[in-house]
Amino acid sequence: VVSILINILSSYIRIKYTGNLAQVLLYELRVKVFSQFQRLSLNFYTEEKSGRLLTRMTSDIEALSNLFTEGLINLAVQGVTLLLISAALIYLNVELALVLLILVIPVMVIATLKFKDYSDKGYLIVRDKIAEVMAHLQENLAGYNTVIAANRRFRNVLAHINIVDSYKKSNNKMSLAQHGYDAGTSFVNILGQVVVLLYGYHLIQENKLSIGELIAFQLFLSNFFTPLQSLVQLYGSFQSANAAVKKLSDLFSENIDVPEKQDAKELKDFSGNIKFTNVSFYYKKDMPILKNINFEIRAGESVAFVGPTGAGKSTIAKLMTRFYDPQAGAITVDGSDLRDITFNSLRKHIAVVPQEAFLFYGSIRSNLAFSNPEISDEEILGACKMMGIENLINKQKGGLDAVLSERGSSLSAGERQLLALARAFISKPKLLILDEATSNIDLASEAKIEKALDLVLEGCSSIIIAHRLSTALRADRIAFIKHGEIVEYGSHEELLKNQGAYAEFFETWESHGGV
Repeated sequence: VVSILINILSSYIRIKYTGNLAQVLLYELRVKVFSQFQRLSLNFYTEEKSGRLLTRMTSDIEALSNLFTEGLINLAVQGVTLLLISAALIYLNVELALVLLILVIPVMVIATLKFKDYSDKGYLIVRDKIAEVMAHLQENLAGYNTVIAANRRFRNVLAHINIVDSYKKSNNKMSLAQHGYDAGTSFVNILGQVVVLLYGYHLIQENKLSIGELIAFQLFLSNFFTPLQSLVQLYGSFQSANAAVKKLSDLFSENIDVPEKQDAKELKDFSGNIKFTNVSFYYKKDMPILKNINFEIRAGESVAFVGPTGAGKSTIAKLMTRFYDPQAGAITVDGSDLRDITFNSLRKHIAVVPQEAFLFYGSIRSNLAFSNPEISDEEILGACKMMGIENLINKQKGGLDAVLSERGSSLSAGERQLLALARAFISKPKLLILDEATSNIDLASEAKIEKALDLVLEGCSSIIIAHRLSTALRADRIAFIKHGEIVEYGSHEELLKNQGAYAEFFETWESHGGV
């Protein structure tokens, strides 16, 4: 009775402890992985599939959690049991124990080493395959509108079947290897008992062992292989967790392409004076995007960058926000190199409105106040009125409390862009970057925004990247970029007088009705 009560109490303590340990581990690892995601540079996300990153956060961490929940306790229990039984076998008969150790244990060791080499590679493949499943799933969910429009649903199902089948085959290989290893240890178990019986009979004939001692040895021997087989089964879980650890380790050791210096200084007063000096940049070597870029934006001034697609206009905006660092040259703000300034003090003064607006799941209020959570509803509504989108807010059920679907898919592209512009204005930036911000907006909405821009851009430096020249014409100066170089720079009137590339670009734009 006492033994049963002790067992119940110890089991309760063990389950409570290991359960809490697993949850603490899940919490700590998920926070660390998410924090690492926040630290990594933009270049990492352009090369890595988001589905693979989700695998790091989900199945990889859960594999570790499963090991810690039961695996380590079982390892300790079975390990201690194995040691005690080994001591008992040696105590009963040293000669029989030595026969067992010489004939049986080496076979187990060799089989285990072979399985280890195979499973090391196999479980890494399994982790990669589940990452591919997650990546394909996430990509298709994110691009479901395109899937439907291109009538790809059936083909995508077939593609997903192939990917899942590849994952299943990888799992099956490891399952077969695991079961083959289990069967092998069972065979060694039986073989060991046969050897003990035969050699034990020989010792009995020589009066070196009694029948009772042989039976006791045989009973202990059967219990000797039980923890061994448990450890073998645990080894599979360990290898799976070990593969997950390698994947997580690779993530944590990922280089940060755009690091913040330890002695970086705070940018206290941002007047908006920006200077590019001999800036060159490439994403891949021998494929330059920007070559020897030089220009200056004085405080409160706006500069528009126009030119053909792929000329490098958006890259200038990414360099200005320090999403990337140039390979040559320097970018300064109020005389300080961007690389010497903390990210927080730089980016809190900058607002970026990209071509494709991204809205988060949540209320309109939380989206508009994304960069300035302390702002009041009155200020938000005032900004919306200035933007001329108060009707867009009012027609939503619940007004500012209306909940937007993921990515704002319940709104039109133009409405999403209007909210993104309002979000940028509410952040009260010292530098506003409009990266094709009006390309998805109809002419009537654009007219509203143009009026609002006159108020917002007053006293605010701005970089305007546009194909529609109606927005670019409001800039103080215009830079025409071609093949990664600024070929013309000046006011609209000056560039027209030059009769160069910009004048030709403007003439083409006008011939299409200024759209």
